[in-house]
Amino acid sequence: MLLTPDDLDQFYQLHNTLMVFVNQRLQVISDKVSTAQEYGELAPQVRVKVRDALTENLSLIESFVAENPARLTADELDIVRSWQHLLAGKFYILRDLKNYTVFLSTSSPATAYGVVALFTPFEYMVGPYLPVLVQAVLLPFKNRIVYDGLITSYNVTFGPGIRRNLNQDAKESKERNGIVTSLPLSALAPKVTKAKRVRKLPD
Repeated sequence: MLLTPDDLDQFYQLHNTLMVFVNQRLQVISDKVSTAQEYGELAPQVRVKVRDALTENLSLIESFVAENPARLTADELDIVRSWQHLLAGKFYILRDLKNYTVFLSTSSPATAYGVVALFTPFEYMVGPYLPVLVQAVLLPFKNRIVYDGLITSYNVTFGPGIRRNLNQDAKESKERNGIVTSLPLSALAPKVTKAKRVRKLPD
């Protein structure tokens, strides 16, 4: 499932506008960008530096909302404010379903998220052979979970044993919370608590 064209345009406009603000505050890159369009034209490897800076300085989101330099509407500011609940890290992409793609966290206990792609299906980005380990940032957007348009996949092959464990983790997560399709997670009360070791992942 993909975002509608209108939602896609709104997402990128808001996200890129926030990234421009983050770069102006932190001076992450030397490129002089002042508009969402200019930021969107930067190479992915440049944009990821600004994105990573944001994940380490989430208080800048509230600063952006308070200052509202782009004169966004109240609804638009609410969307940006919700990004304080982003999730950044490594995830296993387990399977594609009709309404979303299942991302499984690498934390313990694992949590399964239903993530909506932006304009390109995930299978075109990471290939059809799942699971795949990726580095990504998940964001709430209009009662769904999306990613920020930047994703890095690892060239790792999983044997039958690991695939079986991942499927079991996903099953247990679904029993606790269902497939999580909105953020934040604070409203979720786990039904089952199990101590599980965290698998060692590639650096």
